[in-house]
Amino acid sequence: MNESLWIETYILPRSGGPSRSFLGPGDDAAIGPPLATDSPVLTVDAMVEGQHFLDHWLDDETLARRLLRSSFSDLSAMGARAVGFLLSVATPRLPGRLGDRFWRAIDEECDRMGILLLGGNVTASDGALSLHCTCLGRVQSGREWRRSGAKEGDLLLVTGDPGMAAQAREKIAGGAGIDLPPHGEDRWSSPISRLEVAQALAEAQVDGPIVSAAIDVSDGLHIDLERLCQASGQRATIDIDALVGTALAPTADQVLTGGEDYELLMAIKPDSLDRFAEIAVQHTTRWHQIGVIDSADKASITTDRVQVRLGGATLQRETQGWDPFQRQQ
Repeated sequence: MNESLWIETYILPRSGGPSRSFLGPGDDAAIGPPLATDSPVLTVDAMVEGQHFLDHWLDDETLARRLLRSSFSDLSAMGARAVGFLLSVATPRLPGRLGDRFWRAIDEECDRMGILLLGGNVTASDGALSLHCTCLGRVQSGREWRRSGAKEGDLLLVTGDPGMAAQAREKIAGGAGIDLPPHGEDRWSSPISRLEVAQALAEAQVDGPIVSAAIDVSDGLHIDLERLCQASGQRATIDIDALVGTALAPTADQVLTGGEDYELLMAIKPDSLDRFAEIAVQHTTRWHQIGVIDSADKASITTDRVQVRLGGATLQRETQGWDPFQRQQ
């Protein structure tokens, strides 16, 4: 299939037509829906074969779901409402992995997440399949979540079960698929989108925001918490007993450094805990209270901002999280 036929078959039918309040695929550039008093929120993410996955790890439908759910996780961490995305593709052949099954899953995710394909680009490549997803969202101006808002005494909460994605990825890489949930349902292949619960939390600001600061857990719980603390000028103590406390639970290393969970790590005000729990139940969202933002002499926290406790003892760590360039050093 050549490029023109691929675009006519899979892209132009998703242009939205002239009646929509945006201009999607088919012109030189996209025009997004009007944002009124909101601020646009933009992020880009990549999935590259050989770097993020091997060809046999994901079928075409699961590749599509993982691409969108992982890419839009950054919008969840900003408390933003998702609008749409641009998709840039470099592939050795068409349709290849990007045929009927891939696009059917894209359509299903778009319907579920309330998003639109706004446009993109496709190019031939002699190398591996490379997908780059640029996500557009919107948030009421001045009410976005940031990493820099955590305050002393805030509680630290995390959605889902960090480490389950790393546990699944290691089993998939080792060929131990028999120990996994049905194909495409494990937490690495199909991360859970937290857009809905994030939007509900962002909108439930009656007497002020519930969430003080947030970050999505993509590179590992430890390093992403370090980033939140650094941005906020704070330090934190966490206890991961609840995350490793069952026979089937991930290991401490998987929880802290595995990454690719795409869960939300949030600092919230203590008096907002009941409201948070109520919203989480409404959106069937598992969560754990894992720690607190500590007080500290700011001069003493240029390093070691996060203290991790396990089984009542402080856990010493050398590796903090995923570094894609570590292999080159």
